[in-house]
Amino acid sequence: MITLNQSYTYEELLRNLQESGTQYPESTIYKKVGESHDERPIPMLRVGSGLDTLILTAGIHGKESINPVLLTRMAQEYCQAYQDNSYMGNYPVRELLNHCSICFLPVVNPDGYVIATESFSAIRNPILRQACKMRGVDWPYWKYNARAVDINRNFPCKSYIQQQFGEYPASEQETQTLIRVFEQWDTIGYLDFHSRGRIIYYYRQAMPFSYNQRNHKLARYMQKLSNYSLGKQEEEYLSRLNGGSPVNYYSELLHKPAITVETVEENADFPMDPSCQERTYEEIRMLPLEIIAQSAGNSEPLKNPQKIR
Repeated sequence: MITLNQSYTYEELLRNLQESGTQYPESTIYKKVGESHDERPIPMLRVGSGLDTLILTAGIHGKESINPVLLTRMAQEYCQAYQDNSYMGNYPVRELLNHCSICFLPVVNPDGYVIATESFSAIRNPILRQACKMRGVDWPYWKYNARAVDINRNFPCKSYIQQQFGEYPASEQETQTLIRVFEQWDTIGYLDFHSRGRIIYYYRQAMPFSYNQRNHKLARYMQKLSNYSLGKQEEEYLSRLNGGSPVNYYSELLHKPAITVETVEENADFPMDPSCQERTYEEIRMLPLEIIAQSAGNSEPLKNPQKIR
């Protein structure tokens, strides 16, 4: 089990996900859904038996090293609560995950994560390693993949803008992996966890008013649990400035809720201090359950709906 307030290597996170798949075979599916350019597996742990799916991602930016740890811990806690048929707060975990499973992808960009936590020497391919060094960014501040491409700007949506020579929409293996995950499952929504500002972004510039109204409603429920701020104008500006994010792509592809959760204080520095993990985890640990509870409330009723609100 992940212990909070300490650092983890990519290999340790991978092993924790694999062990969860082995320990809880009746309620989980562990699989390698893709591979990075430096040949590291991109892992996914699916928890629950519901046919519908909520997708959670973290670690798209390498330097944001807090959320990969927190999503791995969250997956483990959900597995244990499912097996015990217990509640987390007011949420009946097994009942909710029988309604809608969760696909956890804590480290979408494993090469970026190992650079930001270990240095450029962690990249085994010498050509990729040299290309990263030539980018001119110190390794603790590295947000890119091993080809020095920002995955968060590489998705083929309306807001895509080419960032550098040799990049094009979905040019990166990590991007292609997440697109396949979006297409593989019948999803109810997507939460993408980043690390800057304790803000929930819900507004999607390319989407109609009715879509953003629905996103805003879900974001308000999440705000009450986390005490995070709600952002709209900042995200609209960023979308025009440098789009191509997975939340924009997902919303345009599937017209389902896609929300960005920015954890950690705005003034947090890199490398990220693991001492903030415990507080941050308490802020976000039940957000996916709230999304599923809202989905269940809008379709078939749960057995004990009064316990969910």
